[in-house]
Amino acid sequence: MQIDGSTEIFAIVGDPIKQVRTPGILNPLIQAVGRNAILLPFHVPERRFEEAIRGIMSLVNLGGLVITYPFKERSLALVDELSERAEQIGGLNVMRRRHDGRWIGDMFDGVGLSRAVVAQTPINGARVLLIGSGGAGRAIGLAFASEGAAAITVADIEPSRAEWLIERVQAYYPGCDIRQGPAVANGHDIIINATPIGMAPGDGLPAEIGPVTSTMTVVDIVPYPEITPLLAMAIAAGAKTIPGAAMTNGQASAILEFFGLDRQDGA
Repeated sequence: MQIDGSTEIFAIVGDPIKQVRTPGILNPLIQAVGRNAILLPFHVPERRFEEAIRGIMSLVNLGGLVITYPFKERSLALVDELSERAEQIGGLNVMRRRHDGRWIGDMFDGVGLSRAVVAQTPINGARVLLIGSGGAGRAIGLAFASEGAAAITVADIEPSRAEWLIERVQAYYPGCDIRQGPAVANGHDIIINATPIGMAPGDGLPAEIGPVTSTMTVVDIVPYPEITPLLAMAIAAGAKTIPGAAMTNGQASAILEFFGLDRQDGA
């Protein structure tokens, strides 16, 4: 890997950050096309987020940022322009500086996960249980509705967040039957944990979802550990499982294209 004064820097920002796998996925892809660029992990404390990011954004050789938990909504105030997808979702997970110096944000959480799920099981016509409707949950809910999910049950400890997602899905995808409900696996084809529960040592299940069957697909967006308590329970039941790394992998090509890192300099 070439690191010199001409290296273009990209960063992934979160609190915590040690669990992220994005640098290990994207840096080999960046090298493969011969770009003099690198993606680095930046641990930014939540209490210092705005001042830290504004300082980082002033770096001339910074090309863009990947935003992870818990900053996807707070980052909205830092960009000049949003994609239609990010506007629908009310959050972003990538932002880049354009040639005119303005910053644009987009959101690929839902896109990345829907690609990973479709590779194993159909979303079209599926009944989905979505646990958590924060930044990632919003993106996933809208993406799955756009893919033709028949019904989505949103379970969140903050009803107002669930109501926000429900209103957006009803506005943009009225064919999807979306409503609030308990985090119970029974009656669903796809179960998704879109919360960070399962990341910290000692975490248990994101909810007491009851029995899981072999006909279900269970998804956990937590990137580390690979086998969370939820996925361990699903594996024991013989269900299909999709770990958090699958969402990251599914986003890789979209993020590289957004940053212009999918081709050589000047190509």
